[in-house]
Amino acid sequence: MPLLTNREIAETLERYANLASITGENAFRSRAFQRAADVVRDLHEPVIALMDRGDLRRLPGIGSGIADAIETLVRTGALPPLDALQRTVPATLLDLLQVPGVGVKTATRVYRELGVVDLPGLLAAAESGRIRALPGLGPKTEANILAAMEALRRRTGRFLLGTALPLARRIVADLQGTLPAGSSVAISGSVRRMEETVADIDLVVSTRVHEAIPATVAHLPLLSGIVRHENGSLRVTTHAGIPVDIVVVDPSVFGTALIRATGSADHLALLPEVLPSAPTEEEVYSRLDMEWIAPDLRLGLGEVMQAKAGTLPTLLSVGDVRGEFHAHTLWSDGTATILDMVRSAAERGYAFLGVSDHSRALGVANGLDAARLAAQRQEIEKAQRATGLRVFASCEVEVHRDGLLDFDDHILEALDLVIASTHSGLRQPRDVLTERLLRVIANPHVDIIAHPSGRLVERREGGDFDWNRVFAAAAATRTALEINASPERLDLNHDLARRALEAGCLLTINCDAHSTVGFDALEYGVAVARKAGADPDRIVNCWPIERIEAWLQTRQT
Repeated sequence: MPLLTNREIAETLERYANLASITGENAFRSRAFQRAADVVRDLHEPVIALMDRGDLRRLPGIGSGIADAIETLVRTGALPPLDALQRTVPATLLDLLQVPGVGVKTATRVYRELGVVDLPGLLAAAESGRIRALPGLGPKTEANILAAMEALRRRTGRFLLGTALPLARRIVADLQGTLPAGSSVAISGSVRRMEETVADIDLVVSTRVHEAIPATVAHLPLLSGIVRHENGSLRVTTHAGIPVDIVVVDPSVFGTALIRATGSADHLALLPEVLPSAPTEEEVYSRLDMEWIAPDLRLGLGEVMQAKAGTLPTLLSVGDVRGEFHAHTLWSDGTATILDMVRSAAERGYAFLGVSDHSRALGVANGLDAARLAAQRQEIEKAQRATGLRVFASCEVEVHRDGLLDFDDHILEALDLVIASTHSGLRQPRDVLTERLLRVIANPHVDIIAHPSGRLVERREGGDFDWNRVFAAAAATRTALEINASPERLDLNHDLARRALEAGCLLTINCDAHSTVGFDALEYGVAVARKAGADPDRIVNCWPIERIEAWLQTRQT
């Protein structure tokens, strides 16, 4: 049986958690499986390795019962609790949760009260007016579901970069270890360009022994089989379902092939049709009288002209980021203690960390009320004393549908840093949604707007804001807008981030980490900032701590 990836294990656990919620199983058990899914999804190493060392039960949120279920899933490919549920209710119930805005509660109601078990049934119920007849839902909910199902049709079906890039790196590591001597392999294509979604993984192999590559590829543990092999290229499949295209070339043309395999169509259209043959990319670009162009800039947006003129920008790097402001802990919906998160930040070389758990309105995330917020402050101060790291007592404060915040100004004023975010009401009309956000930006106690559009890549479209007004207001108040580095969000995206910079806005890059490994997402946010043309002077968490403290002081006046 093929080895399950952490992603596949997490998705199976999450399927059970969601199906259990919809069908009314034990709520505590459902939440426990959801938390376990989140933990597994964020792991650095394969679950099987933890099992073999006996470390699976030591993970936060994974007790004996769930550990047994995971081990059974890994050994047999089956999750008995999920199989039992799927014998009593249609598995297609879970498809309802793909519809943006349809959560477990709504899915449960339409299933129990209308007998809806799949997406066609949901569409029929909405089009016939049956959803509006349910108490507490009404015409607005029905209209939102119809609009959301239309948005669902617009999804591309592509894979998130956060899924594809780690898998590509693992395949490269496995392949490099088995290639003939003198051979090498590199990631190319949309993954190397750090596009937010990708259709597949592209690799370029440099070798003098072309005939050895198919057999080498066929034995890689992450790949399930060769689909096509012709004209020096292979298409293979992975157990995770992502196709992999491999181009095999001689070392003498490796650089040329890598440029061809990496550049977007618009970038390649700006280059000569016949490129110089060379072993490195640097040599190819040099022979074209250009500077080397970083892969994530190869978008056909003026980078070729800049490379010819020697005016390519100095790009932001992960090392420029000195800390983060947006991290969650066990106090809300995180999986680690404050001290563990702070220590992890210190180990990464950060100079500061903002502990920004959710506020009370986001009940599903165990949000903090005023009393818990005050109690948390004491633990934050202890972590700061224990580590020497500057720890900002912060909060991710929920924005209500009327633009009011979850806490009064006197509570916000007592915090070191305030992050405001919108999780609901994103389908409000443009003027309403924009005015709602402008009201938040005008509050002098709000320092950062988190994931401003509210989108989830391939799952939920962002709100229809008037971005010109939003950016003008943020620039005027020096309120920072977040590039959320989570691969599920990447919000602001690079187009909006570029527009924000052009309007004079400050940005910040945060992982929105819910575990210690959540900080690993930073490279995705940095890639967004690079595409947007940001330099460290415009990214608040690239500043020295003294400058950050001074900025926060001006925010209060």
